[in-house]
Amino acid sequence: LNELTGYNHIELVKHKVHEQAQAFEATRDSVQLAKRSYETAIETRSSTQREINELLQRKHLWTGDDVTRFTELYRLEHEHSRAEINTKELYRQAEKQMDREYMALARSIMERYHEEQLWSDKIRSVSTYGTWALMVVNLLLFVAVQTVFEPRKRKRLTDQFEE
Repeated sequence: LNELTGYNHIELVKHKVHEQAQAFEATRDSVQLAKRSYETAIETRSSTQREINELLQRKHLWTGDDVTRFTELYRLEHEHSRAEINTKELYRQAEKQMDREYMALARSIMERYHEEQLWSDKIRSVSTYGTWALMVVNLLLFVAVQTVFEPRKRKRLTDQFEE
């Protein structure tokens, strides 16, 4: 019956909406991970910059270890800066992908709604024509019973009474 009415196509569209929703959820999770990674990179770089600033504030009291620590921190700050830029780009790309997934989900939901409306209209029209067909069959049967079968039955009964 589903094949005959075309409901199988709606089932396929429902499945597509479900898959698209799962893809959107996965993308949203990846955006959250990218955001946390970006925030961690910012925090790491800020921490390194704070340490550098603390060392610079007491520059006149530096020891040999402080000079070594400053050069190491300056190198780390450069690496952290690059890591922050990279994670920011990954976060931006993840957000764009999430937007694309959301738009695809919205399109698939609209397609499902449209297909279900078309199917509903088709079933409604078939139901209407079916009702009309049954009414015509009932009318024909009523006319046949009143014009053909009832007179024969009456004639047989009268013939039996006459015998």
